[in-house]
Amino acid sequence: MSGSERFAIDSSVLLYDYFARGSKVVSELLSKSVLNEVTISETLYVICRTDGREKASAYVEECAKKIYAIASSERVSPIAGYMKCKFAISLSDCWALATAKVFELPCLFALRETEIIRNLAAIDQEVKVKFLDEL
Repeated sequence: MSGSERFAIDSSVLLYDYFARGSKVVSELLSKSVLNEVTISETLYVICRTDGREKASAYVEECAKKIYAIASSERVSPIAGYMKCKFAISLSDCWALATAKVFELPCLFALRETEIIRNLAAIDQEVKVKFLDEL
C-alpha cells in the first residue's frame, strides 16, 4: 500500500475490519480516508444486527475518531442518485462511489461484489474502484 494513497471507503471495508477484529491495513487507511453518512449508517446497522447496539455504536464511534473526513450530503447526494439511476447497484454503493467522485479519490471495497463487478467497466468511467486485495 502506498503511504499517500487515500480512498472513499465503502461499508464493506469497515465491516471487514470489524469482523476481522482490527485489520492493520484498514486502520491505517481510515486516517486518510473519506466516509459518508450512508456508509456509517450501513456499518452501524449490520453490526447491530449481529452483535447488538452497544458494540455497533462503539465501533462506529472509534472509526469516527480515526477518519479523515465525512463527506457533505449536499455534494454527494445528487451524484449518488445519478449513479443509482445509471448502475444496477445498491444505493449504499452509489453513495460510496459518489463520495469518491466528489473528493476525486478511488473508491475502496473489501469484496468483489457481483453488482460492482458486473458494472465495473462503466463505473470506472466515472470513478476508479479498488479492492482490499489489491493493496
